[in-house]
Amino acid sequence: MKKTSLLSFVVLCMLCTACQKDPDTDRLDNDYLVYTNYDSGTDFNTFETFYVIDSILIIDNNDKPVYWNNSNSQKIVDAYIAKLQSVGYIAVNDENNADLVLQLSYINNTYYFTSFGPGPWWNSYPGYWNWGGWGWYYPYTFTYSYSTGSIIAELVNAMTPSMQSNKLTVVWNSYISGILNGNNLSLSRTMNAIEQAFAQSPYLKKQF
Repeated sequence: MKKTSLLSFVVLCMLCTACQKDPDTDRLDNDYLVYTNYDSGTDFNTFETFYVIDSILIIDNNDKPVYWNNSNSQKIVDAYIAKLQSVGYIAVNDENNADLVLQLSYINNTYYFTSFGPGPWWNSYPGYWNWGGWGWYYPYTFTYSYSTGSIIAELVNAMTPSMQSNKLTVVWNSYISGILNGNNLSLSRTMNAIEQAFAQSPYLKKQF
């Protein structure tokens, strides 16, 4: 079965964004990007129970784990719990008794761009040109930036034999990303994105 690690998934997402040209920030400011993937060799009907880690891991440069744990993060955790219940799984309070374990992580990225500005308006207007007098100008640059927040959800098969517990299989993951509202993700857009993540993952729904 395919095995996916959090690190490789994060690197993949960063590589995807690194190759892009300047983004259309108007589009990013509307609905959030939602990406999902799953292990095609997994039969989700074999799972009955799940456990969701109640704090969201913040991925940054700290040596020790840091968690996002406030009212907004709890609403996000609760939304994932509700969606997993809606597709037929039973929530349990002990991860040792769960068939599936969901880990949520958060990444905050800031992107910087530098552009070379044009000359004054008359430089590009028909009939005008650069010369050594009044119309001459020096090129200038300007820098701008924007910040995005990303939530990564990884659903892990916890039924792996104990001797292989260091090689747990990620059977489903989702990546939600959007421009920050101040220093925070828009909670309403995040909730819509979680809905979309499950809508585009019909294979998660248990068949009775």
